[in-house]
Amino acid sequence: MTEEKIEGEKSSGNVFDDLGFLNPEEYRTKARLSLIINSIITQSGLTWDEAAKLLELSKPEITALLNGRLDDFSIESLFLLIRKLDCEVEIVVKGSPAYNPAAEISISIPF
Repeated sequence: MTEEKIEGEKSSGNVFDDLGFLNPEEYRTKARLSLIINSIITQSGLTWDEAAKLLELSKPEITALLNGRLDDFSIESLFLLIRKLDCEVEIVVKGSPAYNPAAEISISIPF
């Protein structure tokens, strides 16, 4: 049996950057926020229909959101959806005041 060598490449830590997306940090942030929304809905025991009603989204919108199709959602709208799920959103700015395009957006959830 011959061993086949598989070449790999180290990730940057952001799959959207690795795949060459424009604005990869925005996509990463939206993906994380979507995951948080999905987690809150799941832990609350809400059905997708109940979540759609609570979030004032149509069935296609809730389906897109929970399946990670986020092009029609802004970061701000995702924050608003988290608020509608009765959770707080806290934004903390850290670091030096100089413009740093490599700065990362960090998102955490307490559960």
